[in-house]
Amino acid sequence: MAILITLQGPDVGRKFPLTGDCTVLGRQYDATICLTGKAISRQHAQILLRDSQFLLEDLDSSNGTFLNGIRLKPRAPVPISDHDSLQIGSYVFALRQTPDTPASVEPTMVVREKVSASSFRQALAQDPALKLQVVVEIAQNLGRTLELDPVLDKLLEQLLRLFPLADRALVILYEGDKLVVRAQKCRGMMDETAIPFSRTIVRRALDEGAGLLSDDVQTDQRFQSSDTLSGLDLHSLLCVPLITPEGRKLGVVQIDCFRRGLGFRSEDLHLLAAICLQVTVVLENVEMHAQSLREERLHQELALAREIQQSYLPQGLEGILATDFEIFGRVFPARQVAGDLYDYFPTRDGRLAFFIGDVSGKGMPAALFMVAVRTLLRHLGKEPGSPAQMLTKLNAALADDNPACLFVTLAHGLYEPRTGEVTLASAGHPPPLLRRAGGRVEAVNLKSGRLLGYTEGELAFPELRLKLDPGDLLVFVTDGILEARGPVDKSLYGRERLFDLAADFDGKRKLSEFAEKAKIAVELYAGTKELQDDVTLLMLRRT
Repeated sequence: MAILITLQGPDVGRKFPLTGDCTVLGRQYDATICLTGKAISRQHAQILLRDSQFLLEDLDSSNGTFLNGIRLKPRAPVPISDHDSLQIGSYVFALRQTPDTPASVEPTMVVREKVSASSFRQALAQDPALKLQVVVEIAQNLGRTLELDPVLDKLLEQLLRLFPLADRALVILYEGDKLVVRAQKCRGMMDETAIPFSRTIVRRALDEGAGLLSDDVQTDQRFQSSDTLSGLDLHSLLCVPLITPEGRKLGVVQIDCFRRGLGFRSEDLHLLAAICLQVTVVLENVEMHAQSLREERLHQELALAREIQQSYLPQGLEGILATDFEIFGRVFPARQVAGDLYDYFPTRDGRLAFFIGDVSGKGMPAALFMVAVRTLLRHLGKEPGSPAQMLTKLNAALADDNPACLFVTLAHGLYEPRTGEVTLASAGHPPPLLRRAGGRVEAVNLKSGRLLGYTEGELAFPELRLKLDPGDLLVFVTDGILEARGPVDKSLYGRERLFDLAADFDGKRKLSEFAEKAKIAVELYAGTKELQDDVTLLMLRRT
């Protein structure tokens, strides 16, 4: 006899017998297997029996029939075996061949959903006082800590007390996609490290969403294919899956008996299944607690990384007594750490070198690459040379060791305080704007070369020279301002709005106030205080 068993979706664990040559699955009331849900067609699919081979056929359904994640072509039957998974809408089924069970033999499989208060009371029928006491102790111990190892250690200790026939109790959990023994206890002098477990049993319990009971493993036809079991002197076992209400498989609890002539009974399975319902909830809580600790630790590490990153940015002029100009930069990160940067420092010939850049990508990779860029800027920027020569040297240094293939846009300038002259070059960075002392805003026609970080393509950085008169303000920004999008039509903030913002700015006010004003303008335009991208400004004003 063959059955379909529900692995995911409504009625997990429910079994549908395949009794005829054709089994129709669909939403129609007279379908062989009637399913519910808007994604189910009236006659969705059918399973055919031909020469002892089962075939799955999609009946031209609207939302498709999937075998092992692959959508079937309509009206094209394909073989299906008990190694396959069948998905229709929110349902996931598995085909299982079941041996015919004589009426006088008690079934050895109990579905988790059928474990109820009545079955729990039945499990306590023999020596109820002791069993109830141990179960209460288990519940109390499970709730005392959110650390996994103490929880599992105490659980197995109590299970060996609760099940006198048990020689070994173990918890097997998923770590990634692998099943590993997370905790194990043996009775007496047994060496627990020398006894393997059978993945055949564990996977069967998880696949079917059901607790397994075998009172004689060596003659149980369900496990004849297991090489591990055939090499073990295992007599009887209980194996109950740990599956969340959402259908997520955490692992199993298994209890083994190696002594001949003794075997577990159905009430033992009911009792273990009831306990495992509690264990599943506790494991979820432990996992959420561990995730919360990881997130808190990551938050602390990111906060420290942000503090370190901000400390790299200059807070004042080093070695220059600036009485005739001001320079100010500010980074507003979209995340804890930023991929934007700015820097400025005096060169050996008395000029001021300044930079503003934007690393491709976001988050920690961009932030780390930003630190590398800034370190190289400090090393190369103090040597004599023009901005174009500096950008060429920087590109060579970055491209020489760039395994993550990140890139950076960069604008670089040299300012001569005595004359107010500025020499500029750009590597893929937006050109600056110039606000004259009288309030008129001009576009700076700075032609750009390509981005930095790779060797392919032409490497040319045209330079532009301009002069700042007293009161003139040169403003550089990253595209976090220019490409901020509105909440409705997704239009860009753009350069025109930035020009208007600069024109309205009182040229006598502090440059830090303009940076704050620009950030607020972007937030108002986007309709949220959560920045879509890092927002960075660098401003140079001749006083």
